[in-house]
Amino acid sequence: MKYKLIAFDVDDTLLNRQKIITPRTKQALLNAQSKGIKLCVSSGRLPYGVRPYAEELNVLENGGYYFGFNGGAVLNSKDELIGSTYLDSKYIEPVYSFLRPTNITTMVHKGSVIYADRKVNDYTHIESDVIGLPLNLVDDIADFVDWRLHKMLLSGEPDELKATEQVLLREFGDELDIYLSAPWFLEVMPKGINKGLGVEKVCRDMGISLSEVIAFGDNFNDIPMIEMAGMGVAMGNAELELKEKADMVTADCDNDGIAAALERLIG
Repeated sequence: MKYKLIAFDVDDTLLNRQKIITPRTKQALLNAQSKGIKLCVSSGRLPYGVRPYAEELNVLENGGYYFGFNGGAVLNSKDELIGSTYLDSKYIEPVYSFLRPTNITTMVHKGSVIYADRKVNDYTHIESDVIGLPLNLVDDIADFVDWRLHKMLLSGEPDELKATEQVLLREFGDELDIYLSAPWFLEVMPKGINKGLGVEKVCRDMGISLSEVIAFGDNFNDIPMIEMAGMGVAMGNAELELKEKADMVTADCDNDGIAAALERLIG
């Protein structure tokens, strides 16, 4: 199979646990582009927090893609949106009404700023610290938001977050996509928006089939992308459920898993 697109998650996939792209992984991705293969940097982060990795890997100058919000905002090499989907505002208050009594922090994004309610916990600042964007606290998210959201991001203790996921799925599972992107992060997304559909939009723009895609991921929000790609690759540090759905399991993110797989798949 001649692959034409490589899509990959950022945290704990492209980046190791020290939050850097290792030289071997970077070289493998540069080598793929030299063979004419496009890259797509794929993340649940807002696009502002994804673009720097696209720049570091020369993705844009080589005609590649990047997307944020798990496929809710897909951009081409000219920073043009080729797909954008928003959360219907009618869900903000009903969802948030379940979150007010909990210890879970609710976060939303506007431009290059993150807003959160004041229920700060040990996980609240992870998103802000990793992306390097300011975190502003407000009294009530539902009262504060007056713009279109791509998603709501919830953070908290894994046990409470998992229980809250089940509550929200019972109430809104037919209307919204609700899933963990890390043990301490729960995503509330428009229905049908996920990384798999983000990659599908890129394939449509390129005029290629999903069978010509290699996709890498490690967490629950990567599963749709792994399932849809012609070659879905789970990192060695991936969740078990993702590994079970992947075509291949490679080394973990601290041992150049992307590079190890690409050296086998494309040379």
